[in-house]
Order: sequence, then structure tokens, then C-alpha cells
Amino acid sequence: MEKFDINWLLEWTFKERRNSLLSHKIHRYPAVFVPELAEKIITMFSTEGDTVLDIFSGSGTTLLESMKLKRKSIGIELNPLAILMSKVKTQYINENILRQTIDDWKNIYFQTSFDDNSITNKDFWFHEITNISVNDAIGAINMINNELIKDFLKISLSEIIREVSYCVHSGFKLHRDKKKLANKLSFDKFELIEKLTPIFERNIKAIQELKHIDSEGIKPQIYFHDSRIQCKEIELNSVDLILTSPPYGDSRTTVAYGQFSSFSSELLGLTSLYDNEIRHLDNELLGGITKNTSIDELRQKSLTIRNIQELFLARASLSKEMKKQKRIEDRLKDILSFYDDLDKCIENGAMYLKRQGFFVLVTASRIVHDTKLHTDIIIAELARNHGLKLKNIYYRDIHNKRMPRKVSATNVVGETASTMTEESIIILKKE
Repeated sequence: MEKFDINWLLEWTFKERRNSLLSHKIHRYPAVFVPELAEKIITMFSTEGDTVLDIFSGSGTTLLESMKLKRKSIGIELNPLAILMSKVKTQYINENILRQTIDDWKNIYFQTSFDDNSITNKDFWFHEITNISVNDAIGAINMINNELIKDFLKISLSEIIREVSYCVHSGFKLHRDKKKLANKLSFDKFELIEKLTPIFERNIKAIQELKHIDSEGIKPQIYFHDSRIQCKEIELNSVDLILTSPPYGDSRTTVAYGQFSSFSSELLGLTSLYDNEIRHLDNELLGGITKNTSIDELRQKSLTIRNIQELFLARASLSKEMKKQKRIEDRLKDILSFYDDLDKCIENGAMYLKRQGFFVLVTASRIVHDTKLHTDIIIAELARNHGLKLKNIYYRDIHNKRMPRKVSATNVVGETASTMTEESIIILKKE
């Protein structure tokens, strides 16, 4: 292994951010993986030419950093909008061709009217003038033949869609903004272009940086797939490093990836892997379905999970209020379902990994009903059952993640708990 500066070896928090690749900044995304952290882990646990797999590839941080560091990379992701982001972030497009095509798109946009878009309750979320502008923007994008540029335009439009709607655009969930409603916020076609222009310019500049990365033979492979199920396209024992940052908990009560993505996904015509309404994407993510959880098997694999279950059941039995008792039992179901799903993902990941390869997970431990769920310990306990040995756990303060300050710890309206402030970096090795 190469020799590194001792301060760099000891640094995990990255409070002082360096100037990372601009394409990391294309489109915001909840709880995005810190590029400096991904870079450090990839550098420490792999070499040039190795294959790096991210089983929750999200908006593509691991893929982009792997490409920059001359590693092959594979991403598995269940959110179609995140896949689109990853593709745009990792694909160079000639600037002259890109600008010319954007001009062509503008001409179509201003000269043509298109059929209505498919956003649910569009009149609830958009002023009628904005509706026409957004609808025609999408119609014009669909007229573009170059698929790479079409994706670039879609992601650029998606970046402003919450801002030009009645939605509260500073958060991740779907709530109407009273001030926007009172002001009857609207954007005609010219005003929408004014909003898009700085986004175009920033994204064009970001994409041009990729020109200097020799991506020959190392362009990421991204699979629209569920990590709970084995991906047949990935050979067993073929991956040198797995680096991933799984969700911290079920999306409905932790970070609402599905709600954040549903607005744009509907507009862009994206569909879920299981052909359900895209607005219900959170139900397809980890812990989204609480039926068929392998509780007995989980208890055998993890002492920590067993203790959590017994604690919650004891609390429920001691509660004199039926509603409170049911709330506790329901939250326990969410917790167990999440860890059961995560266990399946770890099991599949271990099968892709070469012997002696490292499996690194970056996660955090939630507090639910005043109980800290030690996810790092649970992962280590579950991983043991799949031939993965715990080598170390590092801890870092969370400074730069896009996350809500409060989350629903009890699933009761109005009741919240502080979100996670510390992450665990769990280093596993396949024996």
C-alpha cells in the first residue's frame, strides 16, 4: 500500500471540503455520500484497474470517484431518478454539440405546444402558467434524438422543478409552501428559461471536467436492480472492493428518498422497478414492506437485534394505552423489516466480492423511541454469517450531508428526534 500523509490517514470527517469534481454538484440528493470520504476509502482498499461495487449507488458518488481514480465501477440502484443522475454525472459530452443541441431544444420549446404531462394533481402543485411551461419543456426534450443530451436536459430541468412549483423546495418531502401559494408563484416560458440558464451553464462546465479523465474501459456499469435480490449480471467473486452507504433506516421515517424523487420522476416519465406508482417508491426501498420479515433468523444472527426486539415488546406490554402500544409494535416491525432487508443486501454483496476483498459500509445509528439502534454493531453481527470479518469501525462527525435536522422517531405526527450527527465506517473483509 502507498505511503500517505499521517493527517490524511487520520482524517475521516472532512469538515474542510476540497474542490471536488463539479459533476458531483449536479442535482442535489438526500444524504449524498461525501466525495472525499469515497476517494479515501477507494484509495486505501483498492488499486488502479480494480473493480469497485456500490450496492446502493444513489446519485453516483462512488462511481464518479472510482472513474477519477482509474477503477472500474458497478452501481446497483432502485431509484430511477438517482440512476439518471449517475449517468449524467459520469458521461462526458462535447461542449459544442451540447450547446448546439440546447439551442435546438429552446427553438422547439418556444415554437411548440405539447400534450399534458403526467404529474399527479398538477393543478395542486403548479400554477397553470407554470404547468404549460414545464409541460412544453418536457415535450421539447423528448424531441431530442441524442440520448446523452436528452438525459442532461432532463436532469437540469429536474433540478428546478420543486423550486418553480408550489412545493417547499428546501426540504425533501412533499409539502405545499404557503408563501408560494399566497404569491401565486408562476413561471412563463421565458421565466423558466431564466431559471434554467445558470443550471445549464454550471452543468456544462461540470461535464467538461470529465474530458480530462481517461475513462477508456472504466465507464461505470449501472444496474436498475434491487440489491436484496442477486444481480445475475454481476459475476460471483469478481469484485475487488464494495463501498456503499446504505440508507440509515426505512425511507418513510428517516430520509424520504422516494418523496424527494417522485415529483421529477413523474414529470420525466420514470417508472419503478416493480411497476408501482412512482409516488410510492419509498415502499419499495429497504424496510418499506413489513410483511414476511425473517424475525427468528434475524434474532439468531444478531444479539443486538434480539435485544432491540425484546426491549420494544416489553415497552409495548407495559403501555396502558392501546394506541401507544400499537405504535411501538409498528415501529418495531419497521426496524426489523429494515434490518432483514439490509441483511439480504449484505449477503448478496458478499457473493460478488473476491476472497480477501474489503466490504466498507458508511452508515449511522438512529434513535427510535429513545433507543439508539447500533447499526454498525448489527451490520458486523449480520456480516459474520456471510463470511465477512469485522476489521475496524471508524467514526466521523457529519458536517456536510443534505439531511433533515429532525426525523420521525415514533411515526407520530409532530413527534421528532434529532437526526444522526455521527457516521460509522465499517470495514469488513471476506475470509
